[in-house]
Amino acid sequence: MRLNTSRLFRLTIVTLVVSKTTGFNVQPVASSRRQQRFPLPFEILSATTSPEFDIGLENIPGVDWKRPAKVNQDAWIQDETDDFVIVGVLDGHGKLGHEVSSYFASTLPSEIKQRLQEAYPNRIPVFELEERLKSVPELPQESDLSDDVLSLALTDSFHAVHWKAMLDPDQKPGRSGATCITCLINKKTKECHVAYVGDSKAILIGSGKEGSIQIVAERTTVNVPEERKRIESGEGSIRGSNVFYGPVGIAMTRALGDTVMLRAGVIPTPIVETFKLQDCDTLVLATDGIWDVLQDQEVSDTINDSFSGGAQGMAATLATIARKKWAGDLPIMDEVKADDITVLVLTCTDHQ
Repeated sequence: MRLNTSRLFRLTIVTLVVSKTTGFNVQPVASSRRQQRFPLPFEILSATTSPEFDIGLENIPGVDWKRPAKVNQDAWIQDETDDFVIVGVLDGHGKLGHEVSSYFASTLPSEIKQRLQEAYPNRIPVFELEERLKSVPELPQESDLSDDVLSLALTDSFHAVHWKAMLDPDQKPGRSGATCITCLINKKTKECHVAYVGDSKAILIGSGKEGSIQIVAERTTVNVPEERKRIESGEGSIRGSNVFYGPVGIAMTRALGDTVMLRAGVIPTPIVETFKLQDCDTLVLATDGIWDVLQDQEVSDTINDSFSGGAQGMAATLATIARKKWAGDLPIMDEVKADDITVLVLTCTDHQ
């Protein structure tokens, strides 16, 4: 059984310089010497910490010694209503992936909050997109989707931001896109809803060394049989682990953006799952800068070993370990190639 996740967090972003933000303000990321070399191209939506959850976030921009102008394409979401917390991580790809991920991070929360205020999700704005999606082979029909109001709200919000990006003259989502994991958590019941596309990933870790590990948002790639079947039924092709449509290829079967890939079966429709967060659980939500170098068990062990540092300490430790893994045994950091790393960790305050 797959689960899902969401989380509200005390936002503390650390690269080489730590910057803390509070209040519902949109503020630029503080810059350090490394950030000036590899600037963060987006703004962060920050919010005050929820008393129900302890949440830490760590972002370390990637480096590529062959591409000194590389920018950080990761982005993240934090917002809340009186009843819900909305958080997420995104990882852009393509030439304009940083702009696309930033756009979705800034627009998705408002779409979700709008639908949370409605008795039923508003499907009207994305009729044309949904008509296009009907042409995709092996796509679940609307009648097969969950009738849960929150799940439909998340699905419609993903469709809405995807469609609006296509219509926005300032956006170029054709050959650029983003992974996205977005989570809703009810502050009182701690029921979690997670919607996800792309190759970011989230896991739920039970307490203690022998605690269980459950995937709450898995990577949507051709390694998943149902995903591969849809791609094989489309007009694209699979080469290795990548999906191609003509000369354009990406390593995932669902994404926000990448609009030229629709005929190949790459869709913006998220997989949505629901579960209840227990007081003893720890949620880890991260881009592939973590998962490409750390196994689930390594992440779980690191979480349990650094639990005394709170959610921020766990997030910082995970990111640091992953960055060292990317560097490997190279003695000179200027020769390192490392992906952008974003990791979000959530625990219930009752478990502190």
